[in-house]
Amino acid sequence: MSRPITGDDLHSYDDGLLNAVRRAEVADYLDAHPDVARQIDGYLNQRAMLSAALAPIAEEPLPTALNLSRILETKRRRRA
Repeated sequence: MSRPITGDDLHSYDDGLLNAVRRAEVADYLDAHPDVARQIDGYLNQRAMLSAALAPIAEEPLPTALNLSRILETKRRRRA
C-alpha cells in the first residue's frame, strides 16, 4: 500500500516534481477525487495567468544595483 497523498504531493504534482510512480499515484487519487482535481486545475490555470502577466517583467534586465558581482565587489571594498 502506498503512503497517503498529502498537500505536498499535490503541489509537487502541480509543479511537475514527482517521480513517475508517485505521479501515477497522485493522478489516480485525482481521478477518484474530482473536487481536488478541480482545485489542482485552478492552480495550473493560476500559474499560467501569472506567467503570462509577469513575462514582460521577467525578461527585463536586472538593475545594476542588483548585479551580484557588483554587490560582492562593494562588500569586498568595505571590508578593506
